Amino acid sequence: MCGSDFLSPNSSREADFGCLHSAEPPVRIIYPRDEVTLIAVSLECVALVCELSREDAPVRWYKDGLEVEESEALVLESDGPRRRLVLPAAQPEDGGEFVCDAGDDSAFFTVTVTAPPERIVHPTARSLDLQFGAPGRVELRCEVAPAGSRVCWYKDGLEVEASDDLQLGAVGPIRTLTLPHAQPEDAGEYVCETRNEAVTFNVSLAETPVQFLAPETAPSPLCVAPGEPVVLCCELSRPSASVSWSHNGKPVQEGQGLKLQAEGPRRTLCILAAEPAHTGLYTCQSGVAPGSPSLSFTLQVAVTPSSDPTEPPVRVVAPEAAQTRVRSAPGGDLELVVHLSRPGGPVRWYKDGERLANQGRVQLEQAGARQVLRVRGARSGDAGEYLCDAPQDSRIFIVSVEEPPPVKLVSELTPLTVHEGDDATFRCEVSPPDADVTWLRNGAVVTPGPQLETAQNGSSRTLTIRNCQLEDAGAVTARAGGTTTSARLHVRETELLFLRRLQDVRAEEGQDVCLEVETGRVGAAGAVRWMRGGEPLPHDSRLSMAQDGHIHRLFIHGVILADQGTYGCKSHHDRTLARLSVRPRQLRALRPLEDVAVNEGGSATFQLELSQEGVTGEWARGGVRLQPGPKCHIHTEGHTHRLELSGLGLADGGCISFTADSLRCAARLSVREVPVTIVRGPQDLEVTEGDTATFECELSRALADITWEKDGGELTPSPRLRLQALGTRRLLQLRRCSSSDAGTYSCAVGTIRAGPVRLTVRERTVSVLRELQSVRAREGDGATFECMVSEAETPGRWELGDRALRPGGRVRIRQEGKKHILVLSELRAEDAGEVRFRAGPAQSLAQLEVEALPLQMCRRPPREKTVLAGRRAVLEVTVSRSGGHVSWLWEGVELCQGDKYEMRCHGPTHSLVIHDVQPEDQGTYCCQVGKDSANTRLLVEGD
Repeated sequence: MCGSDFLSPNSSREADFGCLHSAEPPVRIIYPRDEVTLIAVSLECVALVCELSREDAPVRWYKDGLEVEESEALVLESDGPRRRLVLPAAQPEDGGEFVCDAGDDSAFFTVTVTAPPERIVHPTARSLDLQFGAPGRVELRCEVAPAGSRVCWYKDGLEVEASDDLQLGAVGPIRTLTLPHAQPEDAGEYVCETRNEAVTFNVSLAETPVQFLAPETAPSPLCVAPGEPVVLCCELSRPSASVSWSHNGKPVQEGQGLKLQAEGPRRTLCILAAEPAHTGLYTCQSGVAPGSPSLSFTLQVAVTPSSDPTEPPVRVVAPEAAQTRVRSAPGGDLELVVHLSRPGGPVRWYKDGERLANQGRVQLEQAGARQVLRVRGARSGDAGEYLCDAPQDSRIFIVSVEEPPPVKLVSELTPLTVHEGDDATFRCEVSPPDADVTWLRNGAVVTPGPQLETAQNGSSRTLTIRNCQLEDAGAVTARAGGTTTSARLHVRETELLFLRRLQDVRAEEGQDVCLEVETGRVGAAGAVRWMRGGEPLPHDSRLSMAQDGHIHRLFIHGVILADQGTYGCKSHHDRTLARLSVRPRQLRALRPLEDVAVNEGGSATFQLELSQEGVTGEWARGGVRLQPGPKCHIHTEGHTHRLELSGLGLADGGCISFTADSLRCAARLSVREVPVTIVRGPQDLEVTEGDTATFECELSRALADITWEKDGGELTPSPRLRLQALGTRRLLQLRRCSSSDAGTYSCAVGTIRAGPVRLTVRERTVSVLRELQSVRAREGDGATFECMVSEAETPGRWELGDRALRPGGRVRIRQEGKKHILVLSELRAEDAGEVRFRAGPAQSLAQLEVEALPLQMCRRPPREKTVLAGRRAVLEVTVSRSGGHVSWLWEGVELCQGDKYEMRCHGPTHSLVIHDVQPEDQGTYCCQVGKDSANTRLLVEGD
């Protein structure tokens, strides 16, 4: 037994379909009477139970309109009149609407199977604050249950996607989010969420402080002369760190001779020309927070005394050496050039101690900071010591005027022997080093290019011949002035070796075969030879050879069995062998199968043509072998094989295959569904009021949507109206029919309609089988009225006097089959009157007489009551029932309602209120209730 089993009560239910007639009584479902709704958790056992009116009655079970099939996950049981559908371990997809169809009656079950909750087992806290360093590795970890639960990760409310910078992992119940190289911008709120729970990680990332890596020690004070360039440099631990430079506490701005540079982790401050104003303390600071790392440089710009202390001294920038030797050729121009630190400084030129003037062959030129001394047509007497004198600096030039030395070759060329494809380099020495050299090959002047390269390095001269070939051999000559030197180049042929050797080949008779080798270099035509069985290849039109650079190929077209054997390829230095194996021709399809698509109920033909005749093969559909029959015809004619299928249904679609030896061909058969039609439409029905009416139609297939209409309006399901789909049957069931259900009904499937048909609802004839009996009871007692009618399903109405009775309070109404019962409790005198029962047109009358009890006083007023003058006095009594008459008297005189006296009544409680009590109101007050009375003495105190 399953824990979710439904037990059926020992009660019966009548159902009359009006239009069904048989010798046996119709099969009815005793339990359940109404639709049953069941909610279960995944993997629980669920059982649906129906109890029938006959033990031998067959039933059919449906789920969502399709008939169910018994399996391990769905068990059907029968025990006497009880029919059970059991889901031993229900899954969420097993939920739906189940129908137990007994032919004449149906029972409905709605089953919902919920998945187990997906929980986060660890961490137990639902919000965590985590601190990490940046850059660094961050890993967020959750453990879920069950282990297959799916999670989603979010960052700042947006779902994340896996990448190289954000990795998502799942191993068993563990779910992880990893940031291998987290940066400060990766901080935020991360959420791991299952279907039922979520955990929040508040991740903060703090950057590691920036450090100065270089210089490792504090820089020494730097002292420079005015006009000299200055470079202050440091290296940080993070390339992206920002720095700020300051000079004596003030920020440094780029421009006006200052330049700030950043290259990777290096930060540089450049002073193009130092001035005295640049003297001071330079600080490079990382960040703006107090206490941020910083590095300081001390710079001192030395000032040379001058006439104008505000101007920097004029210094010689180039040449850098204090003394420079210069050689000039006789007859040529001698030119000496000096660059100053700034323009405008006075400069004097001296030769051997004598000052030079701008006259004759001597020309003194000035262009900004550039000073030039030029001597036209230099002579031997112009040799000597020249001095350029600036105010704070000077340079000396030692000049010699002499003829250039004769050009000659100092070393001879050396003969070379290289392998084919290598480079050859000839080298010689020349004097003087700047002399020109002419190269020749086999007597022709060399023109430099990609294959011939010339180079000069001091007195050395080289000629390089790239990728030497056999034809490059010959004489190489170098000529300088009137001297020459020659040497011979020898090129040796490179061995022709096979880099990629022949491979064994297996081919089928009639195929084309290609044998291929690759050599280490491009050989000349005929450098390799092909052989078969150690002999040169015979002359055959089926054989052809080709060369493509390093690749050599042998083609054999349409191989035959006689071509089988050992083939070789050889050069002067190497050879390679391989075996060609030829197998007999294989069976193949010359014209393969083709896909076929037909309409439901149509025919399909599959045909293929093989390369050989007399082949016996097998046809199959979905892997099941096909046998000839009324709807399956198999034909074989020469190379052609044909399969004809007729009367096809939707289930016949699938893979059609033909197999013969090692050959298998396949194609797809697609059966298109024909439009659904209504095979059998609904019929006119006539039912009695309160009974169930069922319209039924049958469609051409089970899976189709149908629409039901009443008087032209579409119908929707309701507690009284049920739309069912049982295989190809479609049912419209109306329960507890009334006159408003009468009308015309029709059904439609797409554009196909059936109907209209008419539903007639007969008025149910009801008669009273046992009349009401009059009842006489005392006040406070109860009274019961019973009436029996001819129809059990007829509702009744009760009336007392002119008002309708409703259940509640002192009124109870119930129905037991045909018997209707009215119970009145705690009767009052005013309840007396005529009791009427109505059931349709039938009614029954009876009288209710209520004997009133004598009115008595239950609670009396106090014997004596004292009040203050000017106040209010209240006298109160309680009688045995409500509605009784009470009289109040003062000193034997009956009191009347007015401003002075107020009589109140609240149910059985009666009160006398005396307003503005005065001394004259003192006396004896009497309350009379029927034959009972009570006296109270009222005393008034004060004026």
